[in-house]
Amino acid sequence: MTQRPPRDDDPPDDYDGDGDESDPLGLASVVLVNPKDDVAAICGRVDTAPTFAVVVHAPRGNRQLATELGMRRLQRHAEEGGKLVAVATTSSALATRARQVGLPVARRPDRVRWDSAGRRVLRLGNRSILIPAVGGFAQAFVLLLAAALFIGLALTMAPSADVIVTPPAETLTDVLTITASRDRDTIDFATLAVPAREVSAKITVTLAVRTTGKAPVGTTQAKALVTITNPGTAAVEIPKSTVLLAGADAQPFQLDLATSVPAGQSVTQQATATRPGSRGNVPAGAITAWLEPAYRALRVTNPAAAAGGADENRQAVDPNDITALNALAQDLSKSESLRAKLVAERPRDAVFLRTASTTIDAGDPSDPVGTPTDILLMDVQVTVKALAILEETLDLVARDRLLAGQGGGELLPGSITATETGARQEDTSRGTVTTEIKVSGLFARNITREGIRDAVKGKSRGDAESTLAGRYGIQDSDVRLSPGWAPWVPRFGFRISVVLRGIDTSAGGVQGTASANAPTSSPTPAPGAATPRP
Repeated sequence: MTQRPPRDDDPPDDYDGDGDESDPLGLASVVLVNPKDDVAAICGRVDTAPTFAVVVHAPRGNRQLATELGMRRLQRHAEEGGKLVAVATTSSALATRARQVGLPVARRPDRVRWDSAGRRVLRLGNRSILIPAVGGFAQAFVLLLAAALFIGLALTMAPSADVIVTPPAETLTDVLTITASRDRDTIDFATLAVPAREVSAKITVTLAVRTTGKAPVGTTQAKALVTITNPGTAAVEIPKSTVLLAGADAQPFQLDLATSVPAGQSVTQQATATRPGSRGNVPAGAITAWLEPAYRALRVTNPAAAAGGADENRQAVDPNDITALNALAQDLSKSESLRAKLVAERPRDAVFLRTASTTIDAGDPSDPVGTPTDILLMDVQVTVKALAILEETLDLVARDRLLAGQGGGELLPGSITATETGARQEDTSRGTVTTEIKVSGLFARNITREGIRDAVKGKSRGDAESTLAGRYGIQDSDVRLSPGWAPWVPRFGFRISVVLRGIDTSAGGVQGTASANAPTSSPTPAPGAATPRP
């Protein structure tokens, strides 16, 4: 291409030709071209354009420009006239021809990237990316890769749905003879030999006993008249409630009133013991000191004994009370009701309570011996351990036996129960339990999660719920869309979560998350045990 001399309307040296905005420098003119316009007429319009940059806009293409001769005539004419030309068209034939000669190409005039020079431009929103000038197959690969990226983002960021349904269900039941062993890691479905594991639960129990001891408790405060002597040469003001000390144990008294002691004189004032009880009845001459150093220059004494302090005997902690509390804590190890708490803690496991063992960890009593109180408390942590068939094992066994021959449908999660019905044999040395159990579960016939996904995908919330009611008889359904403004359930199954809940239509009762336990006897509360706290 012949290099032309620079012109006054040339773009600046740092112009990058980014076509993300329409004609950002105000240098491009747009020439509209019809399909039947000849090349000479088009070149004339380019010559009369007021700017050096001209976009030839042929929205429906142009027959002559789509030929190699016509496009090269336009390019040569623009070079000779000192013009920079780009093509805007939706015609693939015209766009291909323009790229072959190195002209910028876009679908719209305001989307031209002047630095593209025949390369393809990938637009992402308001931004554009130049595709490297490689072969056609490579360009197609890049475009496909970009499309795959866009589709991937659309799938991962698309709306999601949670479909919670309560389908009609029936109870399936079977009686099985099962052998649970600590040493097994796998299930033998032929012999029903299954792995067993030790499970445990910790329960904190607060024990309480009434105290039986006695301890004196002060009820009234002693009072005393004190004489205060000021040997100094200045009067001293003593505030109310200033503390005086009596005896070797420094029994505290407080002045009842503010007192002024003139220089070289003595005054008498009343003081009251700060603690109630007979301990305040100190003898004459016992009150001789001050708590605060500021008054220690003043001499003080009580000419007569203090009086009025009184006690009364009240309930208090006796050593026998602590002994009784510890004995009660040890009795908890025999409590069947506490062992039954293990079943409550492991509602979906089959727990063999006769294998249960209990350990006791007693805390400290709430008060030491001699403390006045009517109730003595102590927290005890009880740990219960027992052999059990875990939920996942019980679920696999139940599905293997209960679903045999049932056809299409699903056993509802959380509905499996196991109850011990026959005599058991225990081998403690080998850690095995052989027993007969009745296994039950709720079965939704001809209803599956995948079927529900197919039924609701692409539908509005109301249409999805109506479809479930009409097709499966599901009257209780809840379709939740995320985000909340999403109008439809996603069309992609992996964006739809289905949760099944159960109603036992054969018995007419609602089945919640059922327990999977094998009780062996009715729990009996232990005498004296308080209500356990989880």
